[in-house]
Amino acid sequence: MWALVQSGAPITKEQAARFKKDLEELIAGGGASVPAIRDFLTKNVDSDFGEANGTDELGFSSMRATMIDALKKIGGAEGILGLEQVLQSSAVPNELLDVANGLDAQAPGQFRDEILKAAHEALEMATANQLGTNVELGPAYRILNVYGEALNAEAAAERQPASFTQAMQLANQPNGEGLHALLQMAQNPNPQASGRILATEMIAQLAARDDEALKSLLQMAGKDQISNRAWTLIAPILAGGQFQADPNATGAAFTLVDTATTPAQVRDRMEMVNHFLQSLDPDSAGASALKAELQHLRTKLN
Repeated sequence: MWALVQSGAPITKEQAARFKKDLEELIAGGGASVPAIRDFLTKNVDSDFGEANGTDELGFSSMRATMIDALKKIGGAEGILGLEQVLQSSAVPNELLDVANGLDAQAPGQFRDEILKAAHEALEMATANQLGTNVELGPAYRILNVYGEALNAEAAAERQPASFTQAMQLANQPNGEGLHALLQMAQNPNPQASGRILATEMIAQLAARDDEALKSLLQMAGKDQISNRAWTLIAPILAGGQFQADPNATGAAFTLVDTATTPAQVRDRMEMVNHFLQSLDPDSAGASALKAELQHLRTKLN
């Protein structure tokens, strides 16, 4: 299976079937298969499946993506070690996000610092033009949002308790009655005003169920009233995230829960994200964050 895709040559159905069978056997081998996978990934080479005829039958974009998915499915100590190795050696944001999700699913919170370090290093390399000109940085921003402090509502509650509590209360008012007050907070012309981004996050949360909130947020986007920083924070919310109180915590503790779980919900969120993408500079940090969320939503439909 390692040499299946060469120079964009068409893939026959028989080859695709053989590829899938070999992959199943590799995964079934469990820990015994990991050394060969790690050896391939360590070489930092790849076979990009591209758009050659028949490659869509393979189910993956490249051989590296295939092998990373295999490590996630093998799991256990060996699979985790293989994923950690990729995290330490790769600087490709999309790959890092895939690995981060795999590690956190198998060992929640254990690799948080390493995951954040890898994302920061990838962004630093991109700034220094060390990753080329066509690297999609959105996945790195998503890592910072999901695993960092950006979407840690408990931390936000600790830093700005009055603003956070107020914004949450307004967002939870029935029939969107708190929207007007949230808009006033979000559009405060004073850049130092407390709660501006928090209010924007809550408007984004409302947008999924309130047409007026959605319209207002689209207008803010069209008028360039949402900073890149705010975009990277609200992108996961537009893609289905929702702040919910943590019943097991004491005090003002909240967590971001993914509410886009069914195919219909995922498609609705994809449509919403695409609406907002049309309002942004395609090269902006906000657009990168939204594109990463769009890709994340697409994977849920596979």
